Amino acid sequence: MRPFDPYRDFRSVVELIAVAFGDKLTPAGQASLAEMRRIARWGPLLGWLYWPRWNSVAAAPGFVWVEEGRVVGNASLRRAAERGGFFIGNVAVHPDWQERGIAGQLMKASLGEIDARGGRWAGLEVRADNQIARRLYERLGFQEIGRTVQMLRPAGLPWVRNLPPPPPLLPRRGHRRDGARLIELVRSIVSQAHRPLLELRRRDYQPGLERTLDLWFEGRREFWWVLEENKVICGAARALRERGHRPDRLEILVALGHSGYLESVLVQQGMVSLHGGSKKMIETVLMAPTKPLIDAL
Repeated sequence: MRPFDPYRDFRSVVELIAVAFGDKLTPAGQASLAEMRRIARWGPLLGWLYWPRWNSVAAAPGFVWVEEGRVVGNASLRRAAERGGFFIGNVAVHPDWQERGIAGQLMKASLGEIDARGGRWAGLEVRADNQIARRLYERLGFQEIGRTVQMLRPAGLPWVRNLPPPPPLLPRRGHRRDGARLIELVRSIVSQAHRPLLELRRRDYQPGLERTLDLWFEGRREFWWVLEENKVICGAARALRERGHRPDRLEILVALGHSGYLESVLVQQGMVSLHGGSKKMIETVLMAPTKPLIDAL
């Protein structure tokens, strides 16, 4: 085992991730993998530009496990948005080298690095049905603090818009002055313990011209819709048209006290903004999944 060296190991780690996770990656994950492969083909210079701080004190790229001259294991590290936190990701071992304790050693090295850098907490994500990985993480002291549900809508799936809702439930376009109230809505839905792992950033919930221009330069478009009751935002939908082959994204937020009758309105409005999903796959990640929201989707 040794520290990850982007100049030596980047291409090998990309291929390891493809072998270890290829059939389990989401469409967004597959698009990221394809992008990483393009970077690997261009060589280490483009990789250095892509991760401009991996040689800085702030960076903590991770560790690789080498057997017979090739990389067969990997664990990546990065700082979390919240001060003092780190994320461990891409914990992968080649199928030919699994069940030999390699993942455990990579995890212990990663936790030691986090401790050496003054980290206060470490977080990671794992599929609920990956019992082997869950047992390893639990032995190392990790605890489940929240769950998300990911839903995918295939491209080209027929969609028929229902009749408009009654006037009191008509959504309006989101605007800049909604930003503080949207953040308040998110915080009311997501538990305090779960927020650092979701890396909820204020700028992602700040509609307005500045964000519209930022996304436009990236080749993306965002649409916000909100529902109000007594001047309080009780529901919101964010539709994001992604560039290239990445799936479009739909995010639905419903205040806990209003669950059950706003979800369908917001899903329909978001689908309209995404052209009904006629051209691209749509990805939805539910930070606080509820049955009414899952049913509406």
